[in-house]
Amino acid sequence: MTSAQRVGLAVLVVLGGSALALRAADTCAGVAGDLPRGVRRCASLAEAKARTGLDLAGFGRALAGESLVPGEIRRRHPPAVAVVVRRAEAPAALLTFYASRGGEIPPALRPPLASFHELEVPLAPGKTASLRAATTADGSFWQDLEWSSGQGRAALRGQGRTVDLLRLARRIVEGTP
Repeated sequence: MTSAQRVGLAVLVVLGGSALALRAADTCAGVAGDLPRGVRRCASLAEAKARTGLDLAGFGRALAGESLVPGEIRRRHPPAVAVVVRRAEAPAALLTFYASRGGEIPPALRPPLASFHELEVPLAPGKTASLRAATTADGSFWQDLEWSSGQGRAALRGQGRTVDLLRLARRIVEGTP
């Protein structure tokens, strides 16, 4: 083996070892925090806004009287994000906001619901959304509201009142705080 081959082999071993160590460190951090890869927990809506670039201040105002905190932020490719919002005193999700800049929201990020009822609702002048109602295997009732947002899609999924879901979606579409 020539010296050039030995150097090439050493570089390959160092780069491969570094990549493996970084991957292991990323996986260990997720396992230690009980979070899958691509999922982050935030302490406040302000932190969630900083991480995603989405204006989430309207969530608290639209859901009046609720003390809200983000539960998790999940990302997938194409550029898509899911922000889980929960009540401060309860661990269960109150609603989830999904946004995708590259077309459809990936099913890995937003699992499909088998809806039993679907209708089109107006959100803003010239903008409609699809409102679906569904029950899950555990019997809980969920509503899913999806609309086009520029080049991508946006959606809200929640267990709350329909009027609150529509109010929040209208604030998001109109860009009002």
